[in-house]
Amino acid sequence: MESGHDKLNAISMGMRGDIGMARLAIGIDIGGTKMAGGLVDPEGRIHYAQTVATPPQFDLLERDLFHLVERLLQAAPSGADVLGIGVAVPGVVDRHHGVAVSACNLPWRDFGIRELLESRYDIPTRIENDADAAALGIYRYASEAQGLENFVLMTIGTGVGGGIILNGKLHGGEWPLAGEVGHMIILPDGPQCNCGSKGCLETLASGTAIGRYALEKLRTEPRGHLRSILQETGKVTAFDVIVAAEKGDALAQEVLREVAWFLAIGMLNVHRMLSPEAIVVGGGVVKESEILLNYVKAALTDFAPDMCIRIVQIKGGSISGLRGAAAIVWEEIAKQ
Repeated sequence: MESGHDKLNAISMGMRGDIGMARLAIGIDIGGTKMAGGLVDPEGRIHYAQTVATPPQFDLLERDLFHLVERLLQAAPSGADVLGIGVAVPGVVDRHHGVAVSACNLPWRDFGIRELLESRYDIPTRIENDADAAALGIYRYASEAQGLENFVLMTIGTGVGGGIILNGKLHGGEWPLAGEVGHMIILPDGPQCNCGSKGCLETLASGTAIGRYALEKLRTEPRGHLRSILQETGKVTAFDVIVAAEKGDALAQEVLREVAWFLAIGMLNVHRMLSPEAIVVGGGVVKESEILLNYVKAALTDFAPDMCIRIVQIKGGSISGLRGAAAIVWEEIAKQ
């Protein structure tokens, strides 16, 4: 039986044509600190990429978004056909109307990205939550996820995001909050989250949380490698904690075990609700290191020794946000 991957690949191959008639999509990934854009073909190959800083003033975002799109259009090879623009944005999106509704860590409200770009460039535009776009990109392009038709993505970075692939399709839900694993409540009396709730997984197991835990421990137990980093730089990041833990620093390892405990609870809840083939984990906190996930696997064994939960780690550059954004375009074309 032909899988979802096979069908999409067949469509992609049919659209490739010769080099003079290349089919391309513009993928744009808007983050809190940078916007990445690229020209991507149906097979996920990036033909040109550009990264610019996200402006700190929201009123400049429209201007800089236009500049980025225009650079990408200028970079398209002669004879290429740019079939669409896909934009991945953090937070809540109304994908049907192309509106970025809100983002916990960015100041926008009801930002009509689709209308903005379509009225200026007359190119079909689609927007999607960034983690959902990443899940779609991983499904289409990441070798680690090849063959998976049902999985939940958990991205562990500054926050905790997620996306759901069911039967080879992105599950968006009735309201665009499906897959927001970072906002499942783990501790009702836990830390305040930017979403308005308390004790969300994001407040307990993100890169931000790792840095916060480390500082809290250092205030009462100033010791080890992290103490030296704090004295030198005045701060401790999740990256510092991971590097220190890999070198055997006891305090750093304690921090990661605590975070792993909360992540394991989140993964167990997800697995019991959806029973996916795998939980796919990516994001800056885990893209190069396995130590946190090793602690998560140990915690899962303690919680549910008889339950086998497959964890697939997406490392390094296996997938990028802009490829996920471009995948929005190719999925829409595949539907049509």
